[in-house]
Amino acid sequence: MAATNIEKATALLRAVASGDADLAIRHVSPDGFVQHDPLIADGPAGLCAQASRATGDDRPDIVRVLEDGPFVVVHGWTGVGDEGEVFFAVFRFADGLLVEHWRFAAPVAPPNASGHSQTDGPTESDGNQDTDRTKALVRDYYETVHLGGQHDRIYRYMADGKQIRHEPGVRDGVAAFTLDLAVLVRSKTIDAIVLFAGQGDLVFIAARGTHDGEPCAYIDLYRVAAGKLVEHWGFPQAIPPREAWMNSNGLI
Repeated sequence: MAATNIEKATALLRAVASGDADLAIRHVSPDGFVQHDPLIADGPAGLCAQASRATGDDRPDIVRVLEDGPFVVVHGWTGVGDEGEVFFAVFRFADGLLVEHWRFAAPVAPPNASGHSQTDGPTESDGNQDTDRTKALVRDYYETVHLGGQHDRIYRYMADGKQIRHEPGVRDGVAAFTLDLAVLVRSKTIDAIVLFAGQGDLVFIAARGTHDGEPCAYIDLYRVAAGKLVEHWGFPQAIPPREAWMNSNGLI
């Protein structure tokens, strides 16, 4: 039986981390593989080089995966102890082969004030939920609140007492989120959605913006229940200066 796109994506992550270059590029297009991770060079050769640098200490623990058309989004963590990272890896497929890859990461942090880690919570998408309806709700929320700045409409999309938050240093609930957002917007802008994918009750967004005037990516995963946003994972990631990139494609 042929491997699924999810199996191909997760196999690549594990192969690169274990140093298996041949397996890493088994399902990668030889005619053009666009790499957005600024720490990896373009094309299959970049993946092989990354695999050659593997130490065995950063094998990924994959927590949840969603698939939407040609996109596969993987959420997990890698590394050891305080040196670990939480990551989202996004893959695009064409004709059964991997043709594009993005990776976003943040340092592992202790559980937040409500006791949640950056990756705990439900690990499977709810296939009983209408994906198109879920995606429409999350896009409307994001464009209204984060792109449009209409914070007074947050309660239209969230049910207070049911907003579970996985970001470090925060508390659950819509009231706490609203207060935190009022502070955050003093130093950040979110300018455009770049990646958008969903499956069942889970919707992933990667957006481009700024933090303290410097380029930044904003990464979010939402879970929807009963027509409301009830859970959130995510983090910002600074975009490194262009002279540090190993490819010319940009993080986002």
